[in-house]
Amino acid sequence: MRIPRHLAKLLKAGLLAAAMLSLAACASAVGLDGPASTLNSAGDQARRIEELMAPIFWMGLVVFIIVEGFLVYTVIRFRKRANSGIPAQVHGNTRIEIAWTIAPALIAVVVSVLTFRVQAANAVLPADSLYITAVGHQWWFEFQYPEQGADGQPLLTASDMYIPVGKSVIITLKGADVVHNFWVPKLAGKTYMIPGKVNYMSFTAEQPGVYLAACSEFCGEAHALMRFRVIALPADEFAKWLSQAKVPPVAAAGAGVLNGDPTRGQALFADPKKQCASCHAVDGTAAKGIVGPNLTYFGSRLTLAGGILPNTPENLSRWLHNPGAMKPGNLMGKVITPTWVQGNLTEQDIADIVAYLESMKISVDLPVASK
Repeated sequence: MRIPRHLAKLLKAGLLAAAMLSLAACASAVGLDGPASTLNSAGDQARRIEELMAPIFWMGLVVFIIVEGFLVYTVIRFRKRANSGIPAQVHGNTRIEIAWTIAPALIAVVVSVLTFRVQAANAVLPADSLYITAVGHQWWFEFQYPEQGADGQPLLTASDMYIPVGKSVIITLKGADVVHNFWVPKLAGKTYMIPGKVNYMSFTAEQPGVYLAACSEFCGEAHALMRFRVIALPADEFAKWLSQAKVPPVAAAGAGVLNGDPTRGQALFADPKKQCASCHAVDGTAAKGIVGPNLTYFGSRLTLAGGILPNTPENLSRWLHNPGAMKPGNLMGKVITPTWVQGNLTEQDIADIVAYLESMKISVDLPVASK
């Protein structure tokens, strides 16, 4: 049966409306101010950007309504009628053409002024700030605290960047290999990390929280799997974290997770034949590798594998068995293959290394929710 033309049009319009309602429902379920959203900001830089969105959105909405209103009016008013012929052809209205040239230009000027003001405010680097260097690698983030280390060396960590609430932080941004992009949606805007060039950004976290962040520039095979967390702590908890992070960890004695032995795991980690210390470092030990993340106090990390997996003993064991399958293209997966593991590590070896890494913990009260 052939559907009448007018009913087909109504059906298409109904399907379109249903699709739009479905998308709106999805947005509501996820929450427009949910994880990694630029709305409901929690930092001064992100708040200025959010406040800039409002006037630009309303100006855009007004322009949309006016333009679409004239379009709908024109379609209805000058629709084809029986025996109507070709309508009279007249030259354009000069006044209207001048108006619709000047109006968009004025809107562009207003948007530009508002944008430049926000850019200028966000470019300020306050004098009394905490300095952190963030380095983008394929595919993980390294964080250096140059003023908090010892013997002229910075305090190093990876995947989790700790900052104090209410204090400005200045992030020195560097790229180790290709172009990356540092983005913490609820705290700050995006800034490039370019090899051979140093960029800077500054922001202040206004609320405690664990803020989701990511690389927002395509940087290779595992770009979508390159994430990190910014952990904003009250000043006293941040000072507590910092004081513990400065002291090299000690492997726990006795049985650890997965029935592993942390003390034996430490020895295995330092064994050149096991490859761990060739790429990774742990403060206070013979492990001084610089190719991969510094693993000091790894047990306190929220995630592993460059921010893509919760840090659990089970996930760490899976990672050590076959890192290439869990994060394609990563450097560790090119060395630690299933074949290499079978020939060099027993199941007990892996359990001991897991127990050692997970035993290194810092005791601080972390904010519960990711934002």
